[in-house]
Amino acid sequence: MMRIVAESLVLYPLIIAGILVASPWRSEKAISRIVFGGNLINGFLTVSLAALYALSGFKAVEISCGHLLTEGDYQFTFLLLIDKYSVAFQLLIGVLTGLVLMFSQRYMHRESGYIRFFASLFLFVGGISLVALAATIDVLFAGWEIVGISSFLLIGFYRIRLQPGRNSLRAYAIYRFCDVGLFLGAWLFHKLGSEYFFLQYADRALDPGFVSLNLWFFVTIGILIVLAAMGKSAQYPFSFWVPRAMEGPTPSSAIFYGALSIHAGVYLLIRMYPLWRAVPAIPWAVGAIGLLTALSASISLKTQSNIKGQIGYASVAQVGLMFFELALGLREVAMVHFLGNAILRCYQLLASPSVMVLYLRQQAEGAVLSSGFSGYFTRYLSEKMRYYFFAFSFSEGYAEQIVSSLWLALKAFARFCARLFSPFIFINIILVLLLTVTFGSRYLGENVNVICAVVLGISAIYVALAALGQRVNPAKVLWMTGLSAGFKGLSVIYLSPENAIHSLLYFAGITGGFLIARLGLHFVPADVQAREYAGAAESHRWPVNIYFIGILWMSGFTLSPTFFGDDLLLHFSAEKFAYETFFIGSAFVINAVTLLRSYVKLGFAK
Repeated sequence: MMRIVAESLVLYPLIIAGILVASPWRSEKAISRIVFGGNLINGFLTVSLAALYALSGFKAVEISCGHLLTEGDYQFTFLLLIDKYSVAFQLLIGVLTGLVLMFSQRYMHRESGYIRFFASLFLFVGGISLVALAATIDVLFAGWEIVGISSFLLIGFYRIRLQPGRNSLRAYAIYRFCDVGLFLGAWLFHKLGSEYFFLQYADRALDPGFVSLNLWFFVTIGILIVLAAMGKSAQYPFSFWVPRAMEGPTPSSAIFYGALSIHAGVYLLIRMYPLWRAVPAIPWAVGAIGLLTALSASISLKTQSNIKGQIGYASVAQVGLMFFELALGLREVAMVHFLGNAILRCYQLLASPSVMVLYLRQQAEGAVLSSGFSGYFTRYLSEKMRYYFFAFSFSEGYAEQIVSSLWLALKAFARFCARLFSPFIFINIILVLLLTVTFGSRYLGENVNVICAVVLGISAIYVALAALGQRVNPAKVLWMTGLSAGFKGLSVIYLSPENAIHSLLYFAGITGGFLIARLGLHFVPADVQAREYAGAAESHRWPVNIYFIGILWMSGFTLSPTFFGDDLLLHFSAEKFAYETFFIGSAFVINAVTLLRSYVKLGFAK
């Protein structure tokens, strides 16, 4: 019974999202009934899970839902975990999403994207439930990616304006960059020939002798896990995207950046607790990051010009304190803090429109409202120090400048690569590789495959950067990212020729996604494609939606063939050559950001 309930909690929101998208009934009344029915299912399943867990004597249980894929010695097991952390998180999800869904039915009245909003919200509910109930890194990463793309869709909900599109891409780019931590974390366990089961290490520390023998392994995976948590929970210097993510409707801001998504990094650290604490330096780093974020966000919220930004930074500051609590080893305290802060911030964001109306009325009646950067915090500072703190607050701790400088440098290099790009270069590369394979083994011996793999890996990154450097040309971006993905797959095949047959799934995913996206572009006029920020998501809705589905498939969206294919590539490369993960990881990030960027430029309007 518990298995049925747990599976349903993950699958029913995705089914509801599909029903909403495919529904022939487009009236608000019909959509509201579907949403209401989904909300009832949500409440019933959540209460059932909590009741079954209590009846079992609060015993932690792993639930195997079968193998989704088996290729050679690789298996992707759909495994869920029911324990005190997952049940507490799922109860929070059930209560807050139920509240937000009821609130949104009236709040989103007469919005042109009424169906799209609820479909995206149910997609998010499925993703965050999968994160909550995941029993392994691989399954958690699947949910993590769903949360990321639903966040992109809801931040960029208002497609008739440019700024939501830019901010949605900004948040997604940070997500994707930091998500490499989870992506490569899963690979590290493939390298050990195993998976990390959360229940297996839930209440015991790792053997110190084993850790000392594999010190660099645990240092690396600790850093990767913390990086993934920092991106999702907006820890410094990634804090600046939170107020910009408030471009979406208020209900989605409440559930994402007040309540659930912003705390996902804390939950990740709780789940991976024994791993990142295995090396003493990592908890110190987590504590320092948390305190720095708490201080920076507490100062930055003082000069935010809108109430949603203030609440967002207040939530980030509390999450920073949770990082510090986890660094001290206080998992239960951090979880209780997490639950309380999520409920408070969700309520504050839902109430924020009413609060703004009240403030405006008070101002109209002549009331003097307190200034943001004053009071106890600055009472004992000199006038000069107040100016310094004001500058720090107004610039949001200079976090955006730090990250943007890296992004601008990457874009400048990408545009340089785009100017040098020529198809003839890659025809020559393929000819050189064929000649190397044919004649090079006589002189290079077994190293010939390694050399070819490195050349292909470097080529994959170069083409990915050249695609990123394209200003306006979605068709060219599409085939260039496809070429980059192809080079990445061939690179792994050169390293593991015996596993070439198992890589067909990856190439099928890339090819299928490319064809779907190209089909969508076929119905978008060339003059529209040639314009930057053409607003085609409204003027050519269905072709652009098909294009969006295709690029999601290409970029490795959860449970697509490319998703499993990327995992297979990591698994096979892990068996022999660690450096290959650099090529796979880099192409994974750059291609996904490039494809989503092309969608924003095609679909959103200035």
